[in-house]
Amino acid sequence: MDRIIYMVVEPIEIIASDLAMNVQDYDPLATVLTALTHEAACVLLEAYESVRLAFVHADPKGFAKTRLAQALDCRGAQVVFTGDAAERKDQGILVLQRPFSAQTTAALLHRTQTEESA
Repeated sequence: MDRIIYMVVEPIEIIASDLAMNVQDYDPLATVLTALTHEAACVLLEAYESVRLAFVHADPKGFAKTRLAQALDCRGAQVVFTGDAAERKDQGILVLQRPFSAQTTAALLHRTQTEESA
């Protein structure tokens, strides 16, 4: 069985680290990639064929046209948005609301995994 890959793209290192740790706690056997920029995330993704889910700090408006969105889409990744713009939109997209905790992260991951299985 292939290893499950998650990605966290967040410009604030401590937030990226906390979120990655929450994901790792939820799925200890998974690999969690972290990047501080969209460009760094694209470089990291070159080494992976599939990604289960990516937490991306981005404005959902126009994100689909970005290089990162295309790279994640090619790898089958579900995108969960983070940040102010995503929290304001919060309709028709997955958003991890702040402040997040291990419990809210796990609940979101569980929900997306359940939806994926259905």
